[in-house]
Amino acid sequence: MLPLVLLGIVFFFLVVGACVFVLCAFAPPSRKYALSAALWFATWGPCTVALLMLAGLGLIANALVPSFAQAKSFNLPHLPGVVGPAYAVAGILGTFVVATTLAWLHQLLIRQMTLALFRMYATLVSTGIGSVLGWCFWLWLVVDTEVPHKFLIAIPSLLTLCVAFGCAGFRCARHLRPASTTSPGLVSKAEYEALPQL
Repeated sequence: MLPLVLLGIVFFFLVVGACVFVLCAFAPPSRKYALSAALWFATWGPCTVALLMLAGLGLIANALVPSFAQAKSFNLPHLPGVVGPAYAVAGILGTFVVATTLAWLHQLLIRQMTLALFRMYATLVSTGIGSVLGWCFWLWLVVDTEVPHKFLIAIPSLLTLCVAFGCAGFRCARHLRPASTTSPGLVSKAEYEALPQL
């Protein structure tokens, strides 16, 4: 049961990231940050799972260590009640820092790619985002028992969303990153803006 809960947490943040990507892609001013914004939200999933697992290990240790200490006649100090809330606040702040750092590094990285390489990257990521939304649609079909032939509908829908998002990522790759490379950059401006508009 616990692995399913942890997978559900990761999937939830992937869905949030996918929705943020779609919203940013439809708004021209924020389009160049769509991939990094999606990554920022998606990062919260694994970080939350890691924090929950650390908290679980802490609870197990808190239960086992006192009994061991009593058997060995150790006197352990009691932890104050603020440890739990302090851990949650530190975890949220730490996750915010990690997600922001990854999104910032992502922005730097995509501005060092040639357009051809970035097109491939945008196509793969967009296909993944389409698959996440396709799985959401599949889960909705599973939950809604009124839909007939739900499994026959789900697979083509998942594939269609993957292909549609992948094609959109390929065709709109030029708009999914800033207009100019970082200076000094690893690629020239000509390489950065290469390939005619398809």
